[in-house]
Amino acid sequence: MNQKLTLRMDESLIASAKNYAAAHGSSVSQMVANYFAALGHLSQEKVSPAATQASTDDADWEQKLGPITRSLIGIACPTDGSPPPTEEDYYQYLEKKHSPK
Repeated sequence: MNQKLTLRMDESLIASAKNYAAAHGSSVSQMVANYFAALGHLSQEKVSPAATQASTDDADWEQKLGPITRSLIGIACPTDGSPPPTEEDYYQYLEKKHSPK
């Protein structure tokens, strides 16, 4: 069953992600889902005995990702030099978003 997930990020980042998704015949939701699936796959690989090979396997984890997922690496980092949002920032945003107007 699919559930909704709200992500908070800069408007320009969202616009870039939407443009990229449209250009590649995907959606932002699908790109994020692919990214999370890849992260889960990587976690399972690191736990499995096969993942205990040479440390060079860990160095090329990025190459194992699909092209769309790989393009998301670092996309959520602020580009204006500001610090990333904190959990408190997120709660303040939610309070403002859901408070009566």
